[in-house]
Amino acid sequence: MPSSADRVWYLFTAVLDRLPPEVRVAFLLHEVFEASYDDIARLIGLPADACRAHVEYAREHALPLIQLLVEPKKAPLQ
Repeated sequence: MPSSADRVWYLFTAVLDRLPPEVRVAFLLHEVFEASYDDIARLIGLPADACRAHVEYAREHALPLIQLLVEPKKAPLQ
């Protein structure tokens, strides 16, 4: 039986895997490692504005799904 950490990691990576590779890497570099858009641009060979757009896209599409992992579900009102 997988541990809670294994289960969360699996779900986290499943969410990230839904993003295109260049979006995923820009998002992780910026959010996890606090890399600037200029640094990300140099690393992945895209303009800084494109890197910024990738991070914004990931925030819009991945963060809501990731937040579901950490926020308890609220019971529907009856």
